[in-house]
Amino acid sequence: VMGKIAGLGVAPFIMQSTESLVTVVLNTGMQTYGGDLYVSVMTVINSIREVTFMGVQGITNGAQPVLGYNYGAECYQRVRQGIRFTVAATVGYAALIWAAAMLVPGVLIRIFNDGPELLAAGIPAMRIYFCMFVVMSLQMVSQAIYVALGRSKSAIFFSLLRKAIINAPLTVLLAIPLGTTGVFVAEAISQLIGG
Repeated sequence: VMGKIAGLGVAPFIMQSTESLVTVVLNTGMQTYGGDLYVSVMTVINSIREVTFMGVQGITNGAQPVLGYNYGAECYQRVRQGIRFTVAATVGYAALIWAAAMLVPGVLIRIFNDGPELLAAGIPAMRIYFCMFVVMSLQMVSQAIYVALGRSKSAIFFSLLRKAIINAPLTVLLAIPLGTTGVFVAEAISQLIGG
């Protein structure tokens, strides 16, 4: 029992650890190819992502006990209903965030900084970074479902796939020919493939 509990706790830990790895790689790429301005852009965009992502985390974290309880009780129809509801709610919420990021990125950026240079660099960067946000929400909801169903290895695999296996190396590779744009494109590609 302790092993199962620890296994389920390790999955979110690894997910957060790989997020830290990606942040280091992103900031290094931004500093190398864009300087302090682009580190600031990445900081603002990551802050927006973290704040907006709380809704996705709230939905998926709230669903885990319900899914896990019904799975353990062998009420598989309720598990399927819960999964469908969780996916629909997560995708719907992510679509709203995506629309805001595409339509009014300047408004979101101004919450943190209204400098003209940062806005000029941040608006196109944010559109690239958030272009696959809806698809990425599918990865997050599936990770939560895997944890709820006691399949922590699958949750860990998909977290590592998007962040450590795809995003981090792709960030380094695309930054060489594309500079800071490559860093943002790498995030979008990893969101697409991960989703």
